Amino acid sequence: MEHALRTPLRWETLARPDGVTIEQARARNNSWYLIAPAAGALEVRYASQSANAVIAQVASRDDAMRAAEAHADRYDTRE
Repeated sequence: MEHALRTPLRWETLARPDGVTIEQARARNNSWYLIAPAAGALEVRYASQSANAVIAQVASRDDAMRAAEAHADRYDTRE
């Protein structure tokens, strides 16, 4: 049985009071993908109630979003 294609992640930008911006997108089961600056790069994280894991460190926002989408393609089965 094939799954329906997953809808793309929808990103929102959050601005901290110190000027740092973080992007977030909701995944399934109350989980989130986060993109945040880290040591001169961007860190892509997957955060859920049971885990908070770095899934990639990349140079650009586009690369970060591609990494999150690739992870979601594998693990996020929303329709």
